[in-house]
Amino acid sequence: MGETLLTNINKRFDTLYKEIKLIRLRLEALEEMLSEEELGEDDKKALREALEEHRRGETVSLEEALRRTE
Repeated sequence: MGETLLTNINKRFDTLYKEIKLIRLRLEALEEMLSEEELGEDDKKALREALEEHRRGETVSLEEALRRTE
């Protein structure tokens, strides 16, 4: 029974790690986009606001949103 609990905990940590890695990659891509001059000021403002919302924990992952709708 204890082994099953540890297996479940390990699976959850692996999932969380993968999600955090994806979030970090998305943030890096957004930050790179912000630094490009091709974006208009409105786009830059929207991306900055999205980054701030994410940093404040106000965003929900796509997976979580899908789970909530089921």
